[in-house]
Amino acid sequence: IKDEKRSGKRKMEMDFFDCHVSYGMDIADSQLYPVHTIDRVHAEMKRAGVKNAVVWRIESAGAGPPIGNALLAEDLKKYDNMYGVWALLPPHTHEIFEPDRMLDEMKKNRIIGWKLCPAAARFMVRPFALKPWLELGVRHNIPFFIDTAHGTSLDAVADLLEAYPELTVVLTDANVWPNDRNLRPFVAEFPNVYLDLSYCITAGGLESFVKEYGASRLLYGSRFPYSYFGANMMMIKHADIDEEDKVSIAGG
Repeated sequence: IKDEKRSGKRKMEMDFFDCHVSYGMDIADSQLYPVHTIDRVHAEMKRAGVKNAVVWRIESAGAGPPIGNALLAEDLKKYDNMYGVWALLPPHTHEIFEPDRMLDEMKKNRIIGWKLCPAAARFMVRPFALKPWLELGVRHNIPFFIDTAHGTSLDAVADLLEAYPELTVVLTDANVWPNDRNLRPFVAEFPNVYLDLSYCITAGGLESFVKEYGASRLLYGSRFPYSYFGANMMMIKHADIDEEDKVSIAGG
C-alpha cells in the first residue's frame, strides 16, 4: 500500500467475469472430472472471488448438444450470475431450435452465445454448413465461443471469419506453446475477435499484447475446472499494465 501511495498509482476494484467455465458428466472420464453440478461451480466461484461466469455443460460435447443445452438451461434458473453457451449443430438435421426460434429461446434461458464441438458431434466447420447461424450471429452480434480443443482448427476459424469478417468470436487456442504467431493475426485482421486467456502463458505476453492491440481484446478465462480460477486472476493482477487495463481484462 505504501509503495502504491509513493508511486501515485491508484488501485481499482476488479470484478472478475470468467468467459470459460464448464461442468457436467463426461461419458468417457466422469470419474476424473471434478465438477459435476452448477452448485459446485457457484461455490468455487464464490471461494475464488469470481463474480460472474459464462458456462457450458460438457454433455454438449459428449452426449450431444440437444441434451447438454437442455440441462444447462434448467441449471441456469438457480443462479443469476452465470450465463450460458449453447452448442450448435448444422440446422439441416433439425436437432436443436431452428434459427427463427433460437433468439427467443436464448432470451428465455439466459443464453448469451454459441459453442462449436464438431469433433464429438461430427460435423464440418465450414461456412456453408453453418450459414444460418453465422448470418444470425453477425446480424445480432452473438458471440461464437470457439475452443480448438473441441475440434475446430484455426484454419476452420479463418475460413469462417474470411466469409463473415464481422463475426464475433471468443477464441481459445488449446496450445501449450506460445501461440502469439497464430493468434495475433486474427486480432489484427478481424475487429470482433477476442482472445480467451485460458492458454495464454507466454512470459511477458500480456504486456506485449496490450501495448500492441489494447486490453479490450483480451478476456479473463480460467478453463475451470481443468484449471483453477486463481491462476489467470493472478496473471492479470500482477501484469505490468495500467490498472484500467487490468479491470478491462478481468471483466470490464
